[in-house]
Amino acid sequence: MTNGNGTGPTASDSLTAVFEWWFMSRDVENSSRKQYRTILARSVVPFFGADALSAVSPPAIAQWVAWMTDDRGYKAATVRFRFNILKSVFTWAEERRLVPANPCQGVRLPESRARTYRDQRADVHIPSPEDVHAAISAAPERYRGMFWLMAGCGLRLGEAMGVARDRIHFPERTVTVDRQVACDADTGTGRYGSMRLRHIKWREEGERGREVPLPGVVALALRRQLRDHGTWGENELLFSNVTGTGLLYPYYWYGSIWKPALAAAGLAYFKPHSLRHFYAASLLSQGVAISEVSAWLGHSSVSFTERYYSDLLPDAPDRARLAIDGTLGLAPKSADPGLFGAA
Repeated sequence: MTNGNGTGPTASDSLTAVFEWWFMSRDVENSSRKQYRTILARSVVPFFGADALSAVSPPAIAQWVAWMTDDRGYKAATVRFRFNILKSVFTWAEERRLVPANPCQGVRLPESRARTYRDQRADVHIPSPEDVHAAISAAPERYRGMFWLMAGCGLRLGEAMGVARDRIHFPERTVTVDRQVACDADTGTGRYGSMRLRHIKWREEGERGREVPLPGVVALALRRQLRDHGTWGENELLFSNVTGTGLLYPYYWYGSIWKPALAAAGLAYFKPHSLRHFYAASLLSQGVAISEVSAWLGHSSVSFTERYYSDLLPDAPDRARLAIDGTLGLAPKSADPGLFGAA
């Protein structure tokens, strides 16, 4: 990628141009480039316009943060994420001596990282088992298997769309999750929006995906799915578009499958991702180790899982009390019965 003169970016180029140069030069998935392009269009161009890279100062960055918070109404997590993206752009520019220093350094964000994490946890919606059953019952029969895979195996929406017959292992009672349907294929215009079936994100092509336990209730639903609707295409995928001729498009799923199912079930709207939260909460509440839950969810680390679901470990306080009492020598039998009575 070059500018109009056939060379690399310069300090006089616009921040917008350098931002695009930055993400196009990165070795990342098309889905990430699509996300960067969205951030550029919605959060960078409307504020900075044609401002030159060299003209962007720390006060301008601080004003941009305030604009995202007050004018755009972005949540703290979104502001922090987009700020960190722009900070990476300027770090890249600084390394190439396009700017003398990163103007994002020292700019204070409206919320601390810890507060952001607390807010993210507060946004986690966990539907009740009754709500999950109601949503599944109200869904079109040919797509109910997707609901079961998300609620009963913890799959993401795109992962559920990409499940094929040979990824379901009934004798071993497992499902291999190694592919997903994504809207990030190159259209040939520099934009990313075409549908494709690809390897799951954050995994190298050819690297084995994760093996997820297949509960009996989900296995029954998938056998019914295969019996009544079969598979389609050379990959033998379980779920296709409504005509059975192509990949299931996420926008169609949201508008024509998910929302109508919730409405028919009389449920207030919640995101399909909440079924994945339901899966995690169900396992943790039954005492399944968080390391196992993290692996089955396909999280990058156990700490990431803990960040979101640490509040879902109901027996953790009891285990903490027993551990300290045992270590410090206060045996349960010798404890004063009135020790924890009213003061």
